[in-house]
Amino acid sequence: MLSDPAPQGYPMRTIIYARYSSHLQNARSIADQVALCRDRAAREGWPVVAVHTDAAISGAAGLDARPGLLAALAAIEAGEADQLLAEATDRIARHQGDAFAVRERIGFARARIFTLSDGEVDDITGTIKGLFDARFRKELAAKIKRGQRGTVAEGRVAAGLAYGYRVANRIDDRGRVIRGLREIDPVKADIVRRIFRLYAAGMSPRAIAAELNAEGVPGPRGGAWRGSTIGGERQRGNGILVNRLYVGEIVHDRTSKVADPRTRKHLIRPNPERDQVVGQAGHLRIVDQALWETVQAKRHGFALMGPQRARRPKHLLSGLAVCGVCGGGFNVVAARRWQCGRYRDGRACTNERQIETHTLEARVIRGLREQLLDPEAVSLWVKTYTDESGRARRAMARDRAQLDREAKEAERRIANLVAAIADGADVAEVRAALDSARRERDAACAAAAEIDAESNVVDLHPRLADQYRAFVATLLDQLDDPEQRLEAVPILRSLIDRVVLTPARKGRGCDVTVEGLLTAILAAAGGKPVEGLQTVTDERAKRTRRKQRFLRAKV
Repeated sequence: MLSDPAPQGYPMRTIIYARYSSHLQNARSIADQVALCRDRAAREGWPVVAVHTDAAISGAAGLDARPGLLAALAAIEAGEADQLLAEATDRIARHQGDAFAVRERIGFARARIFTLSDGEVDDITGTIKGLFDARFRKELAAKIKRGQRGTVAEGRVAAGLAYGYRVANRIDDRGRVIRGLREIDPVKADIVRRIFRLYAAGMSPRAIAAELNAEGVPGPRGGAWRGSTIGGERQRGNGILVNRLYVGEIVHDRTSKVADPRTRKHLIRPNPERDQVVGQAGHLRIVDQALWETVQAKRHGFALMGPQRARRPKHLLSGLAVCGVCGGGFNVVAARRWQCGRYRDGRACTNERQIETHTLEARVIRGLREQLLDPEAVSLWVKTYTDESGRARRAMARDRAQLDREAKEAERRIANLVAAIADGADVAEVRAALDSARRERDAACAAAAEIDAESNVVDLHPRLADQYRAFVATLLDQLDDPEQRLEAVPILRSLIDRVVLTPARKGRGCDVTVEGLLTAILAAAGGKPVEGLQTVTDERAKRTRRKQRFLRAKV
């Protein structure tokens, strides 16, 4: 301190400061602190010139985030008071740097700090107390986190209330409240399942949010839905589509909140999976496992793509149209018209023709409707489907036979080991081999059961041609329905290899040729992912490129 705050016998003009840390604490804490300080000031004869408070602000938040403390410091520096009175040093600061800065500023103003716990706070007291206050804050955070981990291990939720659930806390036999219990809200759970289904069908989080808002469905906080609420932030791992509580897993410690030492702003950092705590709560499952895995696979696929590839195409044929003269891309230009990009950018091509978006899409859809239902295309699809199904059946039969042999061998080993035990062998020595043989037998039986279940998928349909025609008709009809278009467009785009536009031989305009792959229509009509299907191995299809590329026709 530069000097005594006031001459002997001079009444100490006092500013009272009070603070509490979190909105979870009792707001009366400030009133209680002020009352205690006023009582002490009255006993000492100190006139209280002002009271400044900071509600629900951490003691480590930084001076710039503490308007009450800043106002008190400004008043003291202006000579309006001789001391700052608080309940304890931890009310003023729980950060050593802040505590030192406050003492420096108040000392420079020829004033002092006085607390009910320690009296006048000098440099030694302030340094020691500042160290303990900062340490206590860190230890308190560690204790809270430890308690939350125990809560999760018991199958209770340590965080807030996730959308789709409601609080189900109860009182135990000793009259204590058991917190963190949840139960499914049936109405909101249906919304959650709908969000997952829409995303799996190809809708973006923003489109899903727009649809829910248009229907007047209240968001998680009662307001409007946002795309970030559904998709979440990849760094934080939040959002409805990645909340593992929907599959019955309570995940705690996904992220850590740390303060930037320069700005004191809090940053969220993802924790390694090894540091996360996962509790099982099967009764809270809302989304079935197959749908969950489908959604996560789509999200993972988008994460691996660059921004240009992850973004959904604006038009049905975006990225598929090419110039028949130079092979460059045919792009959308002014007024929703398409033109060769190389011609437009420096006249590097001679194809100056343009075509309107609605004309191009209408011609392609009309041509698909005619060409996909051509008798030759139908018969080729039926033959290829039959060949592919037969190949899959033969592969499954081979795998099934091998698994049967492995299961029988494991059974034989189990029988021998059991007989050895009966003959007096040491059980402890045989147990490991017996457990291993049982695991091998169970694994072989489980794999065989999966093959039996999958074999039903490749059974030949008695009316393959009708199945093919129904698929094509349904797909193209969905393009006319705004609600189903989002689901139909990705499938249709997967059927098209490219759309070639060349100058018309007669008159103005463009000739349009659509090319597509047989493997794509085979996969889509059979309900399989396009990228997971092997190319056709039929020798005649290899010799005849027109057959393998089942669409190559002007539209």
